[in-house]
Amino acid sequence: MSNIFGVTSGDSPETLLTNGYQLYDWVVRMNQFPAFWGRGILGNQAVSREEIEFLHKKNCKVVLIHNDLTEAAVSTNDGYQEAIRAVEAAGELGAPKDRGIALFAEFGSDWSLHHNWMMSYAQAVADNGYIPGFIGNTDSSLNFNFDRQYSHYINATREMKGYEAVCWATEPKMQGELCAWTPFCPSALQPNEISLWSTGRIRLNQITAEEVYARDAQVLSCMW
Repeated sequence: MSNIFGVTSGDSPETLLTNGYQLYDWVVRMNQFPAFWGRGILGNQAVSREEIEFLHKKNCKVVLIHNDLTEAAVSTNDGYQEAIRAVEAAGELGAPKDRGIALFAEFGSDWSLHHNWMMSYAQAVADNGYIPGFIGNTDSSLNFNFDRQYSHYINATREMKGYEAVCWATEPKMQGELCAWTPFCPSALQPNEISLWSTGRIRLNQITAEEVYARDAQVLSCMW
């Protein structure tokens, strides 16, 4: 397998843990050196320029995640304002435009959403120099709404320039290293069209990091 390991976290990779490790070093100890690290770009625990510099010095790419959404917002037809919030936050962090960097919208695992919201979010992100990405619960037995709405999005935009989105699956959870690329995926996609897959969790007390795998090295191009 050529899958690439990384993580996401709500806390800074420089967070000092009760065992004396920084979160970054604990991830390395519990798994391996991460090739990428996903962090929110909005809200109280948003990534800082200092964190980004820290990760880049570790040769670790940064994944930019809009995780300050609400179910009420994404259930509407209009994702423009949320896209602009993400674009502005990415710009303030210094993320370069027109380099294929993705701004991922993260949906709650049990949320309902609307494909028109996804379409307007994607268009606004693309018009402003980034590419769209979506993180959602891909287990249709737990949240069929995401499957249905993402599939509507794919079918509506398949021939439209600028709407190509990076899909990030959150199910199923796995233990140990991956032996096969088998993420659950919306019915309009095949597993090999899923770019990222959250598979497990590294935890120490209340601090966690989600283990994520990229399908292959090419996926790293959508990261900063």
